[in-house]
Amino acid sequence: MSSRLIVAGLDLGSHCVKCVIGLQHADGQLDIIGTGSHPALGFKSGAVCDMERAVQSIRSAVDEAELMAGCEIKEAFLSVSSRHLSSFNGHGMARIIDETVDVADVHSAIDLAKAVKLQADHQILHVIPQDYIVDGRGGIDHALGVSGVRLEVQAHLVTGVLSQLETLEHCCQKAKLSIVDVMYSPLAQSELLLTEDARQSGVILIDVGADTTDVSVYEGGSLVHAMTFALGGEHVTKDIESCLNTPAVEAEHLKRSYGAAQSELALPTDTVSIPGVGARKSRDIKRSFLCEIIEARLEELFSLIAADLDHWGYLANFPGGIVVTGGTAAMPGVAELAEQVLGIPSACGEPRGLDGLVDVVRSPRYATAAGLVLCGVRLKHLQWFSTRQIKLRKRPSQGMFRRLWART
Repeated sequence: MSSRLIVAGLDLGSHCVKCVIGLQHADGQLDIIGTGSHPALGFKSGAVCDMERAVQSIRSAVDEAELMAGCEIKEAFLSVSSRHLSSFNGHGMARIIDETVDVADVHSAIDLAKAVKLQADHQILHVIPQDYIVDGRGGIDHALGVSGVRLEVQAHLVTGVLSQLETLEHCCQKAKLSIVDVMYSPLAQSELLLTEDARQSGVILIDVGADTTDVSVYEGGSLVHAMTFALGGEHVTKDIESCLNTPAVEAEHLKRSYGAAQSELALPTDTVSIPGVGARKSRDIKRSFLCEIIEARLEELFSLIAADLDHWGYLANFPGGIVVTGGTAAMPGVAELAEQVLGIPSACGEPRGLDGLVDVVRSPRYATAAGLVLCGVRLKHLQWFSTRQIKLRKRPSQGMFRRLWART
């Protein structure tokens, strides 16, 4: 029997479908052996609008990754964007049956944390423990084996719209891909981009996507706050399109090729050529003007984020600073602008814990798919008490959970 493990991650983004395949060796080393991407045809705002084209997009990205990896995959971990999800903090409590906490006690506390009234057609996706409390003693990361009579859990709950999740999974099944589990995108990204020390001391992850921006706050080793803003890279493109009177395709090209998040990064002599459309002749503009358009929109975005974080008291005492990811994060000056507006040290996320094709997945656009692979290898979906896996496994054996806790 082979001691190697192949794990795949599938990210259904607004602009692109990305697939990443990883190979874990017997010594624990994880190599990225295949990547694939394809325009997200059949999707609109992260939801399926054309089933047939969506299936083709998924299959094309998977085929490309399989060709590079030299293997065929039958199953994958699927990320779900914030468009379909919401999250909040919860609390559960259970009586410890025997003298020490066992798996059944943990599940009882988790079940009570899940006992909340949800919106229609919503289901709980993850229950992420933040802190275990035994007889009033908090700060317990792993409660198994701790003596006491009462167990409490502080947790972060992630919920999703059931019908939308089922449609996404159905697309994957039609693309001949079984879904092992569904994960919240920021969780997958955090596993790849954030160190354990940063998550313990406090760090903020900002994912600037195409049409939304996800902000997730980590403290004490766990997710404590999450927020989504309806602004992203597409809004920057639309601003360029409107201000420069150029088609959307050309506006996207200008943003990617010449854009920067700070106008001061453009030299006074730098110019950009704007192709003519119809009767309009081509013309040259100062590159600094293009960057001013971009900077204005991103400054607005980071100001909204700052207001939300300040409201919840998360703008101070975060030694891990801010980590920025997402396709827009690849643009020069984004992390610097975030630091300037929020007043917290910021940097672009760097993938950790991977070997193999690291240079390929270093791009922020692959952060979610590569993070899914890392989460799959580390069994994070079990540690986050995935509702799907609990249903599939019914009541996992105590031995399995003891091995699980030992790995974290």
